[in-house]
Parts: sequence; C-alpha cells; structure tokens
Amino acid sequence: MKNKDIFDKITKDFLNYLSSLGISPKSFKNYKSDISHFTGWLIFKAKTWGVLAETLTDTIPFLNKDLAFEYKEYLLENKIAAKTVNRRLSTLRHLADFFLVSQILDFDFMEGVVNVSSQNLDIKRGKYQYLIQGFTDHLISQKASPNTIKNYLSDIKHFIFWLEEKEQAHA
Repeated sequence: MKNKDIFDKITKDFLNYLSSLGISPKSFKNYKSDISHFTGWLIFKAKTWGVLAETLTDTIPFLNKDLAFEYKEYLLENKIAAKTVNRRLSTLRHLADFFLVSQILDFDFMEGVVNVSSQNLDIKRGKYQYLIQGFTDHLISQKASPNTIKNYLSDIKHFIFWLEEKEQAHA
C-alpha cells in the first residue's frame, strides 16, 4: 500500500486542521509523517482482527484508549527515541482533538496517555525485562504454544505500561 492511498478525506481534513493551527512547516511535515505511521500501524492492527481496512476512516470505529496505549507500547518496544515517541503522541493528541471538534468521536482516545521521559526511558525498558524473560522461559518450559506465549507477554506488557502510566500521572 502506498502512503497516498491512506490519505483519505478524514486524514486530509486533519492535515487542514493542523494547518489552521499555524504550526511551522517542519512541524507540519513531521505531523504528516506521524499520522501516516499511526494510520499504517492501525490498518495493520485492524487486519490482524480480520477487519478489511485501508484508510484511517475504516479504522475509526475501532479507536479506543487501549489502542492508544498499545501504540505507545509498540513505539517503546521498537526502541523509538523518546523525542520521536513524544512527537507522535502529540500528533495523536491533535488527532483526538480534531475528532472531538469535528464530532467524529465523542471521547478523547488519547486521554491519560502521557509522554515518556528520555532520562527514565532506558530504565523503564529494562526495569521489568528480567521478569518478562523469566516468565517467557517458564512458559517455554511448560511447552506453551508460541501463540499462547505471545498473548501472555502482550497482556503483561500492557499491564506494565498501564501501571507506569498511572505512576507517572500521579507523580
């Protein structure tokens, strides 16, 4: 799929919304790249659920707060720089605002998703790694299927990121 294929009407309207905010050309270029990245991730995610999705519009019914946290987790797991993670989260906050203002959604799917701290990012990435690896080894020793292992680890990682979000929100 080419990027131009995923820039549907809602994406174009969102980009026009960003332009109306008077952001710099460089920020606009980054936000455009970020929305393309998120849309591609979300379309892929929807397809794993058996949903035929090709545009951001196709995925809107599936947007929820859990997906926002999962996207952040995906970025962190792939060792994206904290500055880039935070910029992408900023883009999604603008998208959530746009959806609310345009009445496309009646809730803020980014509510509670906070930025990462670059100084704490490496600590957080390794903080629970030894526990996750130990649990992985245990599941393998119990002859759990690869799919079961993947699902359990995904659930644990979601919980850890949720816990860290709560800790950061109360700090």
